Amino acid sequence: MRFSTAVGLFTTLLFTVSAFGSPAIRKYRYPGPGELSKRDPYNSLSNWNHAKFATIGFATSEAVRNPIVQYWPRGRDSRRPHGNRQHDHETEHFGRISVSKGESFPFVDGGTANHTIYIHNVRLANLNPYTIYQYRVGTIDQAGKETWADKVFEFHTLTKGDVVNFIATADLGLDNAVAYPYMVAQAKSHNFDFLTLSGDQAYDMADFNGTKGDQYMNFAQDLFANVPFMGGVGNHEYAYNFSHWKNRFSNVPYRESNFANPMQYSYSYKSLHIISFSTEIYFEGSPNEITTALNWLEKDLQEANKERHERPWIIVMSHHPAYCTSYADASDTSCLDDTATVRDGPLINGVRSGGIEDLLLKYKVDVYLTGHRHNYERTYPIAKGKATSLSYDKAPSYFEVLVGNSGNFEETVPFNNSAKPEWSAVRYSGYGFSTVKATPHTLEFTHWSANVNGSQGKIIDHFVATK
Repeated sequence: MRFSTAVGLFTTLLFTVSAFGSPAIRKYRYPGPGELSKRDPYNSLSNWNHAKFATIGFATSEAVRNPIVQYWPRGRDSRRPHGNRQHDHETEHFGRISVSKGESFPFVDGGTANHTIYIHNVRLANLNPYTIYQYRVGTIDQAGKETWADKVFEFHTLTKGDVVNFIATADLGLDNAVAYPYMVAQAKSHNFDFLTLSGDQAYDMADFNGTKGDQYMNFAQDLFANVPFMGGVGNHEYAYNFSHWKNRFSNVPYRESNFANPMQYSYSYKSLHIISFSTEIYFEGSPNEITTALNWLEKDLQEANKERHERPWIIVMSHHPAYCTSYADASDTSCLDDTATVRDGPLINGVRSGGIEDLLLKYKVDVYLTGHRHNYERTYPIAKGKATSLSYDKAPSYFEVLVGNSGNFEETVPFNNSAKPEWSAVRYSGYGFSTVKATPHTLEFTHWSANVNGSQGKIIDHFVATK
């Protein structure tokens, strides 16, 4: 059995209580039979509903008999026995628990080479709260031989108190990923509970017969492996019916969210309910897919509003913005036509219907978190193209935060030089990422710059929503 550096790990943590001009190609050495990669395989983390279980996903270049994940609380001395046990496909030895049962399946890229990897998702149960766990992955081949990845990663479970901290980003490329080192440093700090990524990764994962996706996931592993990844799909994942997203990120909690595939899901963490909704339906989907997606969104919002006393903040995350003011060139109408499609639905016989804004307003969504435009823009509370307030205190409608400036080879998009509309609060055309701190009564956003020369960035925007 061999791990390929281009076929490594993408680790996703799923937590529950109740219910990642022509870019350069990085050259890696592929290990031989029986040898692990010198560069550890790729990882990503995601969580679902308060952190009681974790699903670790990773990929190999060959089929295996069983995937394995071994995990243990950080700081536990594994040289001292803590009681050995064996139950079904789970064993504990010297304080380290090994789980050797999971979902495994081949993923064949749609290109002419039929590039194939084998994806494995392993669920870790019975996690303790307030704990930092370390973990590593491995395989058992057909002959029963175990092979382990070299690198050990960490994640933490539910933290004490009512504060939630997360990183918000979008549009992260394999090349020119300016904000990436800053986000990695934050991820390794254990100061953040998860990361949202509002679509578009690698640019594009399907390139070069799918090997670009392997290289990107290797590149992104230090981010995705150290903080739970809760991302969404974007237009740069569209190839072969979004197959790279659906397979590489098959461990997001779509089944627990009662959706048919990883294109949409939701999760809760303390005072937050976050919904990952695919606006790709408006540009790549059929009328039936639009109806299905909207029906699911409305049902999820209905259920979330029943729990508003426990989780007062509702955030809808998607790739395409409902409002924006940037223009790549004179012919770019994305912030006019495309935003109207997202807000009000496709234009058919002169009439728009089936957009998301009516649902965001009806169910009192607090934040629409998005990307696609390669810059940062924040709106005031908004509805139907007009600011409903210049204050975020008990806002009468949702506001949008666009965080598409993490960096990729397409670089950033400038803003319109004409007068800024009254609903646009802050605009920034450089690189950066956002951090969010939530309590039951406050939602605090900070946008940080990321400098191309690698120097420390500064705070570009900071505001607090209250209720």
